[in-house]
Amino acid sequence: MRDALQRLDDAGYVAYVVGGSVRDFLLKRESKDHDIATNATPDQLCELFPEAVTVGKAFGVLKIPLPPSFKARLQQGKAEFIEIATFREDLEYKDFRRPEGVRFAGPEEDAGRRDFTINALFYDSKISCIFDPTGGLEDLKNRRIRAIGDPNKRFREDALRLLRAIRFVTALDFTLEEKTEAAIRSCAKLINHVSGERIRDELTSMWTGSHIADAMIRLSDSGLLRHVLPEVEACRKHDAVWRHILRMLRFLEKENPVRSATLSWAAILLDAGRLALSVGLRLKMSREEIDQIVAIVQDQLKFKDVFKMREATLLRFLKQPHFEELLALHKADALATDGNLAYYEFCSTRLEMLKRTYPDGLSKFPKLIDGKDLIQLGFKPGPEFSEILREVEDLALERRLKTKEEALEYVIHHFVQ
Repeated sequence: MRDALQRLDDAGYVAYVVGGSVRDFLLKRESKDHDIATNATPDQLCELFPEAVTVGKAFGVLKIPLPPSFKARLQQGKAEFIEIATFREDLEYKDFRRPEGVRFAGPEEDAGRRDFTINALFYDSKISCIFDPTGGLEDLKNRRIRAIGDPNKRFREDALRLLRAIRFVTALDFTLEEKTEAAIRSCAKLINHVSGERIRDELTSMWTGSHIADAMIRLSDSGLLRHVLPEVEACRKHDAVWRHILRMLRFLEKENPVRSATLSWAAILLDAGRLALSVGLRLKMSREEIDQIVAIVQDQLKFKDVFKMREATLLRFLKQPHFEELLALHKADALATDGNLAYYEFCSTRLEMLKRTYPDGLSKFPKLIDGKDLIQLGFKPGPEFSEILREVEDLALERRLKTKEEALEYVIHHFVQ
């Protein structure tokens, strides 16, 4: 960041740090956004930064790769670029997402095209001064999210801003300015013009944040939830179900302040049950993520049977790759229902015992024989293969078979005719 600003300054251009990093610095928060706005044109930026990625050049935006040493310090290396953009104002919007083009302008016009006042702060590092053309400092002081200019126009320009407003409110624990809140309600249906991927990413940011229950309430109250997650909004028709969801989410955010996207989505979709698959497909989640979310939701029903499970069945249940997320959701669900943590405590204890037995990881469970061994014994690949291997694995899990020799002898004795 400093190097980029210095290069721009040395070349005689005006350059400000802008947007989320300024906001987060003033709030004493770690920032994921690292953006610079300048009066240098895209062509001039390309000359100054030959390493730049120029995909957004037509809109005056270039991405400068971060040095590895700096990237490593940024939230697990997720930020890979500094974005440098020419001061600009947007032309007409027609697809509720991006303008047809841009016109290069000054910082005042550039601020006017942004979404919320707290994201339109410019920091001049040369004189350590903040340029605030939209009143963002006052809104930060009052902990308020306010759209720049006419909020209805801002949301019609890019309908994703509807969700971003809710995300900022819940992530920062701010309030919504009255006109901005009213505009969200009146423009809520515009979110249907936004792609599933963009909706998914905004929702995931909310669900993995610190106020997941409040985000759910605000989405529903604003009218957005019925458009982005109608399966969950339908639960509000049943007061007991809705109250259970909110209690569960509050326990989840308290017990698991840092949690994965899959755990968070499984919690959101728990009461939607079998609809979790269709939600994942609609929001363009990866197949792996969908499968894990669906598994966490469906496997919640198995906890009621853990006391009756055969030992091998229980161990197989515990050694699932996503079991700790499964267990975390079960605990939140139990606390929100009747407070009975018997199943949770039993599984948690057994899981810790298992980890001590297999300190190198639960994937190191005994696998005494495989298909090649069965072929050498004269078996032909087919359904019986799976049956034999599973039975041997069950007995190995229960420590009734401990060596390959014992496993082969068992197969010969019970399956070879």
